[in-house]
Amino acid sequence: MADAQSQTALSALRIDRSAAPVKRRRRLRWLIPAGLLVGVLVLVAALVARRAPTVRVAEVREPLPGEQQTELSASGYVDSRRRSVIAPLVAGQLVQVAVEEGEAVRKGQVIARLDDRDARVVLDRAEAAVRASEAQLAASEAQTLNAERTTQRTRNLASQGVIPRAQLLDVETAGRATEEALNQARSQLAVARRASEAARLQLTHTVVRAPFDGTVSKKLANEGAVLAPAALTGTNLGGIVELVDLNALEVEAEVSEEQLSRIRIGQPALIFLDAMPERAFPGTATTVRPAIDRSKATATVLVRFQSVPQGALPDMGAKVSFLRQPLPPGELAAKGQPPRVPASAVVRDAKGAAVWVVKDGRTTRQPVRVGERVGDEVSLTQGPGAGTQVVVAPDPKRLRDGRRVKVQAGGG
Repeated sequence: MADAQSQTALSALRIDRSAAPVKRRRRLRWLIPAGLLVGVLVLVAALVARRAPTVRVAEVREPLPGEQQTELSASGYVDSRRRSVIAPLVAGQLVQVAVEEGEAVRKGQVIARLDDRDARVVLDRAEAAVRASEAQLAASEAQTLNAERTTQRTRNLASQGVIPRAQLLDVETAGRATEEALNQARSQLAVARRASEAARLQLTHTVVRAPFDGTVSKKLANEGAVLAPAALTGTNLGGIVELVDLNALEVEAEVSEEQLSRIRIGQPALIFLDAMPERAFPGTATTVRPAIDRSKATATVLVRFQSVPQGALPDMGAKVSFLRQPLPPGELAAKGQPPRVPASAVVRDAKGAAVWVVKDGRTTRQPVRVGERVGDEVSLTQGPGAGTQVVVAPDPKRLRDGRRVKVQAGGG
């Protein structure tokens, strides 16, 4: 009995070797996915570390003249105070266009001619009516003169008792009738002459002349076109050419309604044309149009050139700086002043001040020497030239020489 109990106790203490492989397989089943996950995370981390960081850039720029005196800035376009689509005053077929695009014309110069055959026929008919009315008037005058003489003789005879009073009344009535016929003939002649003048005026309208000195900016029709006497803004219904006075150019600047109170008539301004970025042209605010564009919440301020620059054309893009006070002529050129960058683009560390330059999609650390601060910018007395792209608010931990970067869209 004791031996049986001892055997049972030993059996309980014996290790079951058949269960060990099962537990190992279960541990391996969890270790393999965990190892794969760790490997993937390490690979992703490596890829992220190698991925090109996105940076925001700005260009090193040359300072504009008058920046210290600028009250506010606005954008706009060049236009002319005298700019018209020249159209005929009468309908007709165009038989000649006497000017070409870009040609300068003088006031009264012939621009085009319409077919005038119908107008000449109407004029000939009107002049014939004048001659007929003149002949009718001459006949009425003769009849009236004869009636006056007859009336006078009849009165003498009636006063002598030779003829009865009734016959005198008949003669006097006939005389008044001839006077009325004379007045009618005179009126008909006046009407005929007016009709002749109108026909002659219509004939002159077949010749289209320049209403002012200007330059042909567009040719809108050629010979053979049938034109109507009308022209609407933006739609050519009968225009022959567009004529622009290049000596009356000005800038239409759009100023937000919040800033409109800062504009005053006669305020000095500087005009910068996109086509001539290296130059500044003095101007004066002349008119604030009394209307607000609802869609943009802006008003149009007309800025006139003090002297219209050679080469300026309508519809050129322009920027206007409205000044607090007139700028001395010697300060119109900003040449010689050091370029500027956003102050946040300059980093300072143990090596000194520097900027990160972006060229061909890669960064390079370039030492700089910083001058005075102007607003949110600093001037560079030594460093990259104007037009160079530099990183704004750079993160030194993410940048190094030669590292490829992505430039943020719209960042500069």
